[in-house]
Amino acid sequence: MIAAFRKHLIGITTAFVAVILLAAFIIIYTTTYLRISAENQEKLSQVEELHITGGEVKQGKEKLADNPLVINRIIPGSGVYFNLLVDNNGKLLTIDSAVKMAEQEFAKAAKTAWNNKNQGTVTLGDREWQYLVSPAIVSLVNGEEEIKEQDDTYLIRFLDITDSKKSLTFLALTLISVGIALLGLFFLVIVYFTNRAMKPMVKAWEKQRQFVADASHELKTPLSIITANAGVLYTNKEETIADQIKWLHNISKGAERMNGLINNLLSLAKIEAPKQLNFSEVRVDQLILDNLAAYECRFADKQITVAKELPKTFMWTDSNLLDQLLGIFIDNAYKYTNNGGSFTVQLTTNQKYVYLVFRNSGQKIQAEELPRIFDRFYRSNNVRQQHENSYGLGLAIAQNILEALGGNAEVSSSDIETSFILSFPVTNKKLFNNIQ
Repeated sequence: MIAAFRKHLIGITTAFVAVILLAAFIIIYTTTYLRISAENQEKLSQVEELHITGGEVKQGKEKLADNPLVINRIIPGSGVYFNLLVDNNGKLLTIDSAVKMAEQEFAKAAKTAWNNKNQGTVTLGDREWQYLVSPAIVSLVNGEEEIKEQDDTYLIRFLDITDSKKSLTFLALTLISVGIALLGLFFLVIVYFTNRAMKPMVKAWEKQRQFVADASHELKTPLSIITANAGVLYTNKEETIADQIKWLHNISKGAERMNGLINNLLSLAKIEAPKQLNFSEVRVDQLILDNLAAYECRFADKQITVAKELPKTFMWTDSNLLDQLLGIFIDNAYKYTNNGGSFTVQLTTNQKYVYLVFRNSGQKIQAEELPRIFDRFYRSNNVRQQHENSYGLGLAIAQNILEALGGNAEVSSSDIETSFILSFPVTNKKLFNNIQ
């Protein structure tokens, strides 16, 4: 499921980036194309006047003869172009060109343009030319008066667009190449950041799967006990309850274990669910003493020596959650401190933090197991695994409470003792403000 979601996310993101790149490149190409087309059209539309004096047609000061008159000139800034002047039958009258071509090529160009009218393109040699057919403007000189009018002659201007087309082709190829390269680069970046972004999700998913598997396993044990002992009762229906009290006791213990496990799961779910915390000024040392008092008889039964270093300390926190947290660590110490061992509770503070330290003697937790002791259902060694009232959820619940209260936990273990060091902000005003 996670792998399919990752592929789907990468595919959607890559497609989105591809669409953006394509749109950007289309805009760039279209804008360039329209600009070049407009420039070419402007060059084609430049007007040059013909002067007719005394009935003679002249291009500039040159008289037009029966054969086409060739004028070699070009206007700077107008590109590479040539003009052909034709009559109303398409007959070539004048060649105005700085481009060296055979007269037959000019005649061919004039014929093609005249047959197609208006505008279009024609290929001459290895060059491509865009042309525009428009009525020629002439000047009639009668004495001293000059009258401009439109005669039955037509000007065909041919503009070399070979280089501009090559530029557009080069631009298109460049955009395609850059687009492919950028898309490949973005794909790698998307894959990298998708994998990084999904790591917490993958981790949470794996933890959830492990949680379901572990919860099923933990529930299976008391259910098996209840089912097996109930089966024994069914096979001995004639016996009295007193005779079968052993099986009833086993069923009761199985039910109690299942009930304890379910209660722990519910506690974990409640803590993980978002809720309004009730922060107030709490006297931490007194809260610890109250929790220790509840375990006084149990510590005495195991002959555990309890040492306390609890100066008067106040902290801005949620008293109910802190009380539950203290109960978990004190219960943890009671379960795993060896008979005749020692348990120490220390409370220190500075201007910023309150430090709460729990130390108990007992079996060492191996270094490779320390990072996992806050995981759900994890019990680090044989002593912890064999404890009948241990579900492997206490420290997981404690971790969630610490996160809710803005605290932190460090754990260390040696052959002599195991230590849990909890730290809390003294005022925790930032956290308090965030939940109001």
